[in-house]
Amino acid sequence: MKSLGVTALIIGNGRSTVNGISIAGKGWVGLVLKARIGGRTCALKIRRVDADRKDMEAEARIHVMANHAGVGPALFGHTKNIIAMEFAQGQTIAEWIRSASAADARRVAGSVLQQCRLLDKAGIDHGELSRLGRHVIVTDKMPFIIDFESASTLRKTSNVTAAVQSLFLFGAIAGFMKKMMQVDNARTIGALREYKEGRTDEGFARVMETLPLDY
Repeated sequence: MKSLGVTALIIGNGRSTVNGISIAGKGWVGLVLKARIGGRTCALKIRRVDADRKDMEAEARIHVMANHAGVGPALFGHTKNIIAMEFAQGQTIAEWIRSASAADARRVAGSVLQQCRLLDKAGIDHGELSRLGRHVIVTDKMPFIIDFESASTLRKTSNVTAAVQSLFLFGAIAGFMKKMMQVDNARTIGALREYKEGRTDEGFARVMETLPLDY
C-alpha cells in the first residue's frame, strides 16, 4: 500500500463484512477496501490468500486496456497483490434498477451497451456480463463496468450479447426493464445473432435500433 501512495483506509458503510468489519466489497479473488491516495478517494482490490491465482498482474493489464478503450474506473497503479483504482460511488445496477425511472433506465442501459461495444472492439471479453447485476455500478454521472478478474483477450468477445440478454431478455434486471419499456424479444435476438457473426459497427447499430434506449 505504501508503494502505491495509500495514506488511509476508510472502513464502514460497505456492501460486505469480514470479521465484523464493513468493507466495500468481497469476491472470489479479492477484497475491496475504500482508501485515500493523496487527496483522492480510491478503491483497493487486494488479492485474497486463498485466491486461485498467484498475483493481480493479468487483471491489471486488462484493466489498463479497458481504460484505454474508455471503459472502467481509472486504474491508478498496482502491485503484485493490489490494484488501486478510481472509487465508483454508487449502487450496483441490480440495486439501482429497483427505483429507477424509465428515462434513467434507458439512458443507463444505452451507456452500458456502448461501453460493451468498446470492449468488443478492443478484443476484451469481460466474462461476467451475463450476470450484470454485480458488475455495473451506477453513479450520479454514469454507469461503470467493473471487475476484470475473469476478463480475457483470448476468448471471442461476447460483451454486447451478454449484456443485452441480462438487461432485456432474461433475469431479474430484465424483469424490471420489461415493466418500464416494450422490447420485441424476437427482433432483438435476431439482431444479436447477426451481430455475433461479424461484430461490426453496423451490426451493433441494428441491435441498438431494436431497443428503446437513449444514447
